[in-house]
This record gives sequence, structure tokens and C-alpha cells, in this order.
Amino acid sequence: MDTKQLVSIIVIFDVFRQEKIIRLLESMRPQLDMYPTEILLLHESNIPVAAPTLPIPVRYITIAEKQGIPFNRNQGLDHARGDFIVYIDDDCWVQENWLKSLIEPLLQDASLMAVTSGTKIPPSNFLGDCISALGFPGGGSLGFDKVWKVSKGGFTNHLAVGNCALHREIFSKVGVFDETMKNGAEDAEFSVRLERAHLPIKYVPEGYAFHEARTTWNDFVRWQLRRGKANYHFKKKVGGVGSFVSLRVWSAKNIVRHNIFNWRLPVILSLQGSSLVLQHIGYIQEKRKNERSQT
Repeated sequence: MDTKQLVSIIVIFDVFRQEKIIRLLESMRPQLDMYPTEILLLHESNIPVAAPTLPIPVRYITIAEKQGIPFNRNQGLDHARGDFIVYIDDDCWVQENWLKSLIEPLLQDASLMAVTSGTKIPPSNFLGDCISALGFPGGGSLGFDKVWKVSKGGFTNHLAVGNCALHREIFSKVGVFDETMKNGAEDAEFSVRLERAHLPIKYVPEGYAFHEARTTWNDFVRWQLRRGKANYHFKKKVGGVGSFVSLRVWSAKNIVRHNIFNWRLPVILSLQGSSLVLQHIGYIQEKRKNERSQT
């Protein structure tokens, strides 16, 4: 197998949710003949798990559980055979031009090593629609280019690792994902390294995938607390975060502009405020935990 032309699609999950995995695989199926492709399904489990019956051939791999998102991504990279690495979240499903949109820019420009796109959140319940209006994950219903800045030439400084394609060589230039960032923000930290190494990230809006909405208050709270904990480690890694604060202020303004005539705006704004409070709580919790571990 010619690994230099091989595309390795990596999907990681901690609980096997058959209906979601099948939905993702079925959405990929019509696109897999475009390139030599392998699909890696990495299951977090300390006990070896036999591969279930699936609609298309995959490499089903068991990895150690509860080691953190960046560990999982690096495990996928270690097992992948291809020179083109595609990451897609297990609760996503893709549209018909997804794979081509991510891979073709890498094939057409040998100097380009990172391509990213966003996600679209289908309508859900009232709370889910309000949460997705905040722009996460991958832009949500707000849009990627309203959460992260995109140049006129189509470049951004943020890699949305839940839906992206990378040339394997990029890891030899900046290293792999930082496994100490177990709560997340590993893609933001990786993006900082790319920017400092002057490695551009191409944003392709047509490469979007669909992502489920977060539809419950408890899920929202846990997510924001985890983001706050991740922010603590991110700040420790990259130093000054003034530019990121400015970016969040800019995106907050975009949320208001985008939803100014949306009758849900009061709820959206209350969720935005709750997000800031919860992230601050998560930040303080992680800071105190880290300080206690050092005493």
C-alpha cells in the first residue's frame, strides 16, 4: 500500500454508540473511492474489545481509557499508516463533498500542511438551538468565521481538530498534541505552535461536517467547566492570552449581530454570561487543584 497517497481517517470514542458510528460511516461511504483510504476506529477501553459488525471495513483498535483527548489523538496518529491524517469526531456525520474539500488543498499545494473546516448543527430543542448559537463546536450555528478570524485569502490561525486534515510531516515540525492538556484546548495550543512556526491553516467552508447539538443544561455546565479547566492549562502553556480575550470579545459581538432579530436572543445572552461564569469557576478549580498537587 502506497502510504504517501493514503488517507487515514481517525475516529475516537469512549463508549461504542452503534447508531452514531454507523451514521458517520454511512455518510463517508460514497466518498471513500476518491483516494486510497483507511478508517481507524479507536475505542477507549482497558479491556480488548472485539470489532462489532459495521457497514464498511475499518481498523478497530483498543486504546487505554481516560488518558485525555490529546493522548487519544496521538494514539490515532501512531496507528495511522497514511501521510494524510483526517480527524473527525464520532458524533459527527459528513456531507458529500467533505473528504474532497479537506484533501484536495493538501494535494494541490505541497507547502500546505493543515486544512480545517467547521461544523453545522441541525435544529434540535430550544436549549440546544440557543447553545449552538454561541458558536461551538466548530462554529455551531454562528459560523466558523464568526468565532475565529479568517483572512480574505481563506487562512485562519485556529485548527478545529474535530474536523480537519493534516499532512503527517507537520508533526515532525511542531510535535504532536500536548498530552498534559487532558481537559481539552489541545487544538488551540497546537494552533499556537503552528502560527509560531509560520505554518498556515487553510479554512475550507465547503468541508463542513454535521455535529449534534448539546441539548441539556447539565451537559452545558459540564462542558463549560471543562473548558475553564482547559483554559488554565492553555494559559500556562502559551503565556499571554490577551489576543485570545480580544478574539472572544469580537466573537461575542458577532453572536449579538447574528441573533439581533432572533427571539431567543435573551436566552442566548444568558447562556453566554453563564459560560463566562462557569469557565471562570472551572479555571479556579483547576488552578487550586494544581497548587495543591505542588505542595
